[in-house]
Amino acid sequence: MKWRTEISATRLGVEIDHGTSVVMAGSCFTDEIGGRMRRQLFDVAVNPLGTLFNPISIADAIADALDGRRFEAGELFVTDGTWRTLRRHSRFSLPDRDATLELLNSSLDTTRDRLLSADLLIVTFGSAVVHRHIPSGAVAANCHKQPSSLFAVERLGVDGIVSEWCRLLDRLFSMNPRLEVIFTVSPVRHIGYGLQRDRLSKSTLIVAVNELLGNRTHYFPSYEIVVDDLRDYRWYADDLVHPSSMAVDYVYDIFRKLVMTPDTIDKAERWGKLMRRMEHRHASPQAADAFRSATTALAEELADGDNNLFQRFISLTK
Repeated sequence: MKWRTEISATRLGVEIDHGTSVVMAGSCFTDEIGGRMRRQLFDVAVNPLGTLFNPISIADAIADALDGRRFEAGELFVTDGTWRTLRRHSRFSLPDRDATLELLNSSLDTTRDRLLSADLLIVTFGSAVVHRHIPSGAVAANCHKQPSSLFAVERLGVDGIVSEWCRLLDRLFSMNPRLEVIFTVSPVRHIGYGLQRDRLSKSTLIVAVNELLGNRTHYFPSYEIVVDDLRDYRWYADDLVHPSSMAVDYVYDIFRKLVMTPDTIDKAERWGKLMRRMEHRHASPQAADAFRSATTALAEELADGDNNLFQRFISLTK
């Protein structure tokens, strides 16, 4: 007797190994999957423009990077003692205004460089419900707890999402002819405005992504895996909104099988074990140094002459 509706996903037509340059953009689910890839030493930039939830803000941020946009002082405001912009996550907020501008603009430069040389862009849409800033008419990436009277709550339409992303994809593919894109929809539940609105939001995103699929654009069903395959609150965290760590592991395992060879997965597991070894605590500094030296030697052996991969391990374990 079957007790689950397992997702029968096929390989995506994209292959990832430790030499693949990957950029990930989107919701907090991107951070979860991207964090697992980083810990297994994949060459991945995880949300370099900050956590972004709606398709318009994600597209705007990527377009900002491609345009070489510069943030200016007049665009920032102070909240809770830090300078912020409605166009980015609170990760880009510091007590000093000039330092905040430097952080914002340097992220655009590094993201542009990554996008122009990347093999793969993975985009996770989180919600089609947006907050439109009434004074400017722009969709806010983050409201930063500003008064609700400054925003109008809307649900994006399929046509608007598709139009925005068709333009952006044309630019990306023109500027980087080898780039492939994987879209996915986050299984994180945005229920602050009700379950019905959340389901309508997710449906809108799934339909929009389906319209964007083509030779170089692909879909990974992370939403369906959690909602239809796991389909139980025991797979959610205590807030009943975010998938549990075990659920994310399950999604990531399916993802790897659809885009990686068994040899790559095995190598990734071995890198993950070495990363965990480096987190061990020791009774003395001498024991810690000896253990670290031994682990580094194992990493050099696993890298097998790939200096970039070995240096990635060193930089992540400093």
